[in-house]
Amino acid sequence: MKLTTWGALALALGFAAPADLRAQSRSQVEQTADVHDVGEADASVADELQDTELAQYTVASAGGRGGAGSSAMSAALLDRPIVLVAGAEYIYARPNFSEALAYVEQDIVNGRENWVQYDFGYDSTYSFYGGVYLADCGGAVIFDWTRLTGDASFAAASVPGQTAIFGPYEVDGNVEGFANVELNSYDLSFAKTIPLGCATGGCGAACGTSCDDACSGDGCSGDGCSGGCAAACCPPWDITWSGGLRWADVNWARGLTAFDVQNNNAVINSATTTMDFQGFGGRIGLAGRRYLGPQGRLSLYAKGDLSVLLGDIDVNTVVFDASSSSTGSFGTRCTHIVPVTEIELGGTLHLGAHAHLTAGYFFSAWHDLGFRDQYNFNQFQLSHYDDANILGWDGLFGRVEINF
Repeated sequence: MKLTTWGALALALGFAAPADLRAQSRSQVEQTADVHDVGEADASVADELQDTELAQYTVASAGGRGGAGSSAMSAALLDRPIVLVAGAEYIYARPNFSEALAYVEQDIVNGRENWVQYDFGYDSTYSFYGGVYLADCGGAVIFDWTRLTGDASFAAASVPGQTAIFGPYEVDGNVEGFANVELNSYDLSFAKTIPLGCATGGCGAACGTSCDDACSGDGCSGDGCSGGCAAACCPPWDITWSGGLRWADVNWARGLTAFDVQNNNAVINSATTTMDFQGFGGRIGLAGRRYLGPQGRLSLYAKGDLSVLLGDIDVNTVVFDASSSSTGSFGTRCTHIVPVTEIELGGTLHLGAHAHLTAGYFFSAWHDLGFRDQYNFNQFQLSHYDDANILGWDGLFGRVEINF
């Protein structure tokens, strides 16, 4: 087909596309034509070459599933600088139940009781995430999977005439117990970063002197939102709001067993309680970041998130009595709204535009997912301590992020 025929096709498609797309296409084609060596060709050949490339670009922009009706959207997606992001996180955290009764130790000599809680330690776990950054204006679409675990154990023995040990569900005497918890959360969110203030190099600082793209992964890029120098550099502050969806799977178990030390540690009785929750809902968050230094290679931030999840909570208890070889079970199932509050504090080292190291500390509270059952020890005036029924977490984390 002759070049003039391609030019006619380009003209027809150009008028079918929106005006702003045609102008953008013409601009890119003119830039492309500048790099061609047309010194040996006449002006008409150069014009036809531009029209040919214009047609090819317009067809590519208007094509795809949406056809010509989605040409503007396709062009916008093609023109936006999209940065892929992948990250991994090491977490060293512990669970904190608002009430985690292991057993009650009665001091017979002094006439007082000590309510002993499970002592959960820090456990190593992890998180992974990935997605895309829309680097020209600080938007991001991220999928994140986080896993948290913890466990505890205890052993206590009665001393005749001095101390007596009482456990839940009348598992008393010489007892051993355990508890463990596992939480998996899956988040899909959109985040938008808004720069605040002048560039760290000063308002109107010249590009290339005190500015670089060190924090492009956090919403800055070489071109910036407005294309100016100040937008290309890291501002002293930025805020990021986010919104998305969360699905969570949380379960815990705890139990204790009483032994007969005078009968070769034979089992007397035992009790085990389990809880399982699966919920889905929305999540919103707000973060503020302060950049340090003339190039913003170090930053400090604080972040808060709130989730509201709807799901079913199943609590089941199994009690075993060795003397009668009988097993009894009972439980409850309910549909609850579970609020989740999270706070994260940390700092980030920006290693150029493609790598970031972050470390900090976090706190979270998952309401209504704690140890729910209460006990009535008839021999005590105090039956139990009131609690907020919260499964909490706190711990350190270290994060590595790569942009490409």
